[in-house]
Amino acid sequence: MARCQNARAFASEAQWRRRIAVPAKLSGAVIAICGRFESYIQGLPPPYTLVPPMMALSASTETRTPARAPSFSVCWCAISPMPEILNAVTGKLDTDQPSLLCKQAMFARWIYLMKKLPLSPQEPMDKLPKVDEPEALLYAEAKQLSTEYQVAKQCLMAAFERAQLGKWVKKPIEQDQFLCEIYDANPTLLFA
Repeated sequence: MARCQNARAFASEAQWRRRIAVPAKLSGAVIAICGRFESYIQGLPPPYTLVPPMMALSASTETRTPARAPSFSVCWCAISPMPEILNAVTGKLDTDQPSLLCKQAMFARWIYLMKKLPLSPQEPMDKLPKVDEPEALLYAEAKQLSTEYQVAKQCLMAAFERAQLGKWVKKPIEQDQFLCEIYDANPTLLFA
């Protein structure tokens, strides 16, 4: 029962497992990730909700010997036919191109969509900022336009603090103070 003491909303670990349909072997990991703050999270705006992660056991029986980290990273996503091999130091492909998963590429996709899609307001029109030239925005400014996301993030950070799990570690402000450098990209490359 000690593993479930932080999931205060549930009478037992078995009740927790049934609620989120997690096999017994994995319940400890899911409780460690979500159970510690689930009862503290309040006021998430739609469509945001706390969804426990789907976890799988490793099929390998080999023991892993800690060694020096590799100099590369392998990333893949549904829109790419092949995985990307990234330099672990620079975060770029061997061709010096940005990854499909980097902030620049995602920001370029957002700008492309902002230009093509009609505005679907999440708030009344008088509260919505006017974005005539999305490419003139800094990445940080573009993120602030998603008010529901910002509210959900604040709810999550407050839940961590109420559960006494510590404060959210914030990155330096300068990290998101950049303009999109991918101009008029071919959509087939953006959404490859």
